[in-house]
Formats: sequence, structure tokens, C-alpha cells
Amino acid sequence: MAQSFRTPAKVARRLKMLPEVRRHVRNWPRFLFNYAWGHVSPKPYRFRNGAKLKIGRGVDHVPVIEIFFRKDYGDMPSDATIVDLGASVGVFSVYAATNARNVRIFAYEPMPASFALVQENIRLNGKEKAITAFNYAVGGEAGNRDLFVGGTDFFFPTLLGPDGNRQAEHISVHCTTLEEILSSNKLDRVDLLKMDIEGAEYEFFYKAPAAAFEKVREIRMEYHNLDEEERNLEAMKRFLTGHGFKIVKEWANTPTNGNLWVRR
Repeated sequence: MAQSFRTPAKVARRLKMLPEVRRHVRNWPRFLFNYAWGHVSPKPYRFRNGAKLKIGRGVDHVPVIEIFFRKDYGDMPSDATIVDLGASVGVFSVYAATNARNVRIFAYEPMPASFALVQENIRLNGKEKAITAFNYAVGGEAGNRDLFVGGTDFFFPTLLGPDGNRQAEHISVHCTTLEEILSSNKLDRVDLLKMDIEGAEYEFFYKAPAAAFEKVREIRMEYHNLDEEERNLEAMKRFLTGHGFKIVKEWANTPTNGNLWVRR
């Protein structure tokens, strides 16, 4: 973890989350200390809703805060088919499976180390029947793709390479598409599509056939403003409303990213 992560001001800001951490986490002293200093606990965090989670990197605390504390993806529907794209270590999938009844969740995560933790977290929570995990990236084209794991403007691994002549560390991963996800899992309906795929949301949607969108009832996603043409929030909203969705909720986290919910 970079020393800039541990500046006194940043550590102090994280420690101010004490009330929220205590509200959601049973073993909250361990979570708060590790989050403040960027450490990784060898033991799972235990949440007050009964969920358990192991993480692999200090930055993995971020999706925990977004999903369990801030509820960036909202409440979960019961009796639903849910697709989790950009599963990280399985935070959203575990959250959904422990907060809703009778759900089927299909989780996609390309990073091998994170995918291993998805599988471990599924077992920790006894959710093998509810969650099926795939070690795939998702984008606009199927096949082997470069996943950039460092040297980009993104905090997490991304299919988008660096701008200019910068070098970026990358690995080869298998990539799938919306159409393949629906057909390979025999999904006639997706009640909730959750997405956090680090800028690949545009190619993922723009290259998908129109018939695929008719099977999706609701999308809750993180968006990234990449350019002023077709890869920004306004362009995404035009595209999704053109496919029959209505805007339910939107908010910006920073000038470059935020969350968007749409529903049929």
C-alpha cells in the first residue's frame, strides 16, 4: 500500500467512519483498523446481517463500504435473477444473497486472485446454490482480451488501456458479452443487472443486440465519464432510454464517476 494512502489526514478521515462501521460490522475494531491503515485481515469480517467476507487487498474495503454501508446498489429484490458484473471479491453477490430470499446470482470477475476470493466467500456463507461464479471479464467482444492491472487511470483492473505511450501491466483473460451471458445461462429474464466494470460499460452495452436488453428489467451501475462524445453519463442515458428504460436514480461520486439506476 502506497505511503500516500496512510497520510495522517487520510487515516483520520477513515477513522471518522467509526459509527457506520460499528453499525454494520460485528468485529468492527478489526475492520476499522485495517481500513484506516490499508491492511488486510487474515480472518473474515462478520456483518450484522449474518454475512462473512474475506478481502485480498486494502482497496477491497471500498466495495464493502459502497455496498454494505452506503447501499449504492440499494435493497435487493427477492425471488429474482441477478447478474453481478465486476464482482471483485464477491461483496455484492454475498450482500444480495444474504439480504434477499430465493435469488439466483451469476457473478463475473476476471482477476484470478479476486475470483478465488469470490469462491471462498461463497463457501463461507454457504451460498453455493444461490451464487454461480465465472472467472471472466465482460465487454463488447468475446474471446481473449488484455486486462490492465496497473498503469491506468482506473483504481481497479480495466479492459481500457492507458492513454498515450504509457506502459501498463496486463494479463490475458477470457471476455464474455451480454448476449453470451444470457444464452450460456439460459436466462430469459434478468431482474437486476449490477455493473461496475471500470469503463467497459460503454462497449458492453453499445455492441449488445437490441433483443438482449428486452430480457433485462433493471440496471444499477457505476458509470465513468471517459470523453465528451459517446462515453459519458448523458450518452449512456440516451442509449438506455432509447432501449425502453426509464431513469430511476443518478448521482455523481466525483466528476469522473457516479451511479445510474434505470428500470423498464
